[in-house]
Amino acid sequence: MKGTIRYYFILLSILIFSSSRISLSSIINELPDDKKNIFRPVINKLIIDGVDSNFIYQALSSPEVQFNERFVRINVTNFVNNPDYSNNWSRKSIEQSLNFLNKNIEILKLAELEYAIPKEIITSILFIETKHGNFLGNNNVMSVYFSTALCSEPVYIEKNIEFLKTKTDIENSNELKNKIIERSERKSKWAYEQIKALYKMSKIAPFSVFDLKGSWAGAFGIPQFLPTSYLSWAVDGNKDSQINLFDNVDAIFSVANYLKSNGWGNSIEEQKKAIFHYNNSSAYIEAVLRLADSLKVNQYSNYNN
Repeated sequence: MKGTIRYYFILLSILIFSSSRISLSSIINELPDDKKNIFRPVINKLIIDGVDSNFIYQALSSPEVQFNERFVRINVTNFVNNPDYSNNWSRKSIEQSLNFLNKNIEILKLAELEYAIPKEIITSILFIETKHGNFLGNNNVMSVYFSTALCSEPVYIEKNIEFLKTKTDIENSNELKNKIIERSERKSKWAYEQIKALYKMSKIAPFSVFDLKGSWAGAFGIPQFLPTSYLSWAVDGNKDSQINLFDNVDAIFSVANYLKSNGWGNSIEEQKKAIFHYNNSSAYIEAVLRLADSLKVNQYSNYNN
């Protein structure tokens, strides 16, 4: 008797699973053929991982969401570029940052008190990222991640190798190929995790993740968080029961929480490590610290004039 019950239980489970897969397939099959075909590897993984097919359909049926080979290229090959942040501690940059600091001084002081992150550091990061929200990026975030998730496909690995051959002086072709393969696998997994994070965000964020605009790396909001960073470190600074990184208060508190959660301490080594976690560039670290130091000096000068 127990064996019979077990048999029917297994049979019922198979039928339910099969009907569920058929339902998923039918929804996905309503997508435009071009998107359905090019994004098939990503779609299949998302379905297997239990991501709601309605989320996948809503994301890919939007005219805003398109495959863009530029995202596949730049997110893999950008390591050959040396970022220049030197304009971020110019006289104009310091003046703009001082204006932001003075305008938001009470909120910055509260964040500094709660997280022990200097208000000048928070101000500097928000300036370098988006000029305090004036330049948020115009790339569709879904397009960035769905496209980049395909970068480990052999055809794009070969295209990126050929692209870099014309842009670098790397003589060892095997070294270049291995570098691209390694980065392609890593970036593909990274982008895929961001899509799953967007799925979670779609249930809690006070804005539409399907219309979200940001950088070519998929960072969004005033502090330019990734979706995984939003889930891990974004906080409700203004206590309105929403976490909105397009709001100054939430952005300020979220940057402070991010740095504190990622090792900010009293030593310069700890501070650099926390900033490096935010953006793994030594030039970025230098820019944040130089601008922050300039803000401290200029504030002190103003107080004594």
